Amino acid sequence: MLIPGEIPKKEPTIRVGIILPQDNIKETAIIFSDEESYEMETDKIHFPSCKNQKEISIIIKNNKIFISNHELETSIVNFAPIIPEDLPNITLPNIVAGRGFHWEKNIEVKFWGKMEFSILDNKLIVINELPLEQYLNCVSTSEMSAICPPEFLKAQAIVARSWLLANIEQKHRELKFDICNDDCCQRYQGINNCNDNTISHISNTYGKVLMFEGQICDTRYSKSCGGITEKYENVWGGKPIPYLTSIKDTNHKGVPYCNPQNIPEKSVKKYIGSVDKDVEYFRWNYVVRQKTLVQSIKTKLQIEIIKVLALNPLNEGKSGRIIELGIDYLDKRNEPQTLIISSEYEIRNILSQSFLFSSAFKILKQNENFLLEGKGWGHGVGLCQIGALGMALSNHKTDHILDHYYPKSTLKSIY
Repeated sequence: MLIPGEIPKKEPTIRVGIILPQDNIKETAIIFSDEESYEMETDKIHFPSCKNQKEISIIIKNNKIFISNHELETSIVNFAPIIPEDLPNITLPNIVAGRGFHWEKNIEVKFWGKMEFSILDNKLIVINELPLEQYLNCVSTSEMSAICPPEFLKAQAIVARSWLLANIEQKHRELKFDICNDDCCQRYQGINNCNDNTISHISNTYGKVLMFEGQICDTRYSKSCGGITEKYENVWGGKPIPYLTSIKDTNHKGVPYCNPQNIPEKSVKKYIGSVDKDVEYFRWNYVVRQKTLVQSIKTKLQIEIIKVLALNPLNEGKSGRIIELGIDYLDKRNEPQTLIISSEYEIRNILSQSFLFSSAFKILKQNENFLLEGKGWGHGVGLCQIGALGMALSNHKTDHILDHYYPKSTLKSIY
């Protein structure tokens, strides 16, 4: 696993969580592109080849992994390529994409590298171990589409590499992997969307990261800032970070790069990730229904509530994202109370069953419901992916895109 604060001098191997305990998957299968290219090892036996086993079924029973092809029980099983340089791949058929978001679905994904299957509390964990640069070839075309311009793909690769190697959050360290495969960390859908062109462009960024004061930059990014990016501290708290400040994400005419004037909404749909929902993200409307909001507060905050009276923005960031929201309500004694939500993330979580696009919105009361007139998709800090796409389509180079979104940072090759 990666070591916090360490700047690697050679390409590291990373561990990516593919199936997590919360996915609650009890049964799956692996399909080999070439079964003779893989070996299998359990806690009891080593098979030097998976010859004549095009597909292997894996079932969770009584806190054990049951491999039906061999009628074998084990606590862990690894499938590793015998000659990794040949780039064989393993397909997993039921991978969750978009956990907890409005576009959640199950997809079939192909992966390079080693696959490790283990169990935690009778729930399956699958970890993909592979070289960082192979992973980045996949991330850049999973976060957005493979048809994006080369200058965007290169910028996305550098940002994804920097964020991972900065290794600030370490959300999944207790599960013994560096990052997960979804929007919680970085979107990683294996080799599904890779092709020779994308691999060639991304390989041109090999080992390059953004640096600030001798450290790799914590390069946050989101899908659409809505026209102005947000300050780091307004989303995650803590001290201001000079390269994660708020900027106007506009061209020389003052038009936001993520504005449909630059990229029509119909065009955006072909550039964003393949699992995303086809809706408008630059500007959008969403109705928060009284009954749904009351239930959300009861379920997620464990507060007994009869009715929501008003939603009051108490503090907004530069991008218009609400970072503190007051919710006036009647409690079970029919007495007025005020609930304060002091997190951009929690505001989005409370106001929507499937996670609100962003907390940048204006509020209009509609009888007992609330109409949100919103903008952007995501936290809005750092690189705006649709904005960076707009810059690339306007012939801006990778260096300019990175300078724009991460002022005061420096591009450097570390290996």
